[in-house]
Amino acid sequence: MKKITLLTLAVAMIAGLSLRAADDAAPKKNAKPTAEEIKKYDKNGDGKLDKEEKAALNADKKKAKEAK
Repeated sequence: MKKITLLTLAVAMIAGLSLRAADDAAPKKNAKPTAEEIKKYDKNGDGKLDKEEKAALNADKKKAKEAK
């Protein structure tokens, strides 16, 4: 009985760890732009991305994703 319990626990732990690893590998949908991205796309130099600048960033990210 102890062997079955330990085996079940081990399988559950492996399954849980693999699901967590998959979540960590998935890209974040609403991730904030990095400092480098802000510097590159901030055309008016205010340190923030407005709608047009965000649209340009998202378009470039989409193109890069499609290229993969």
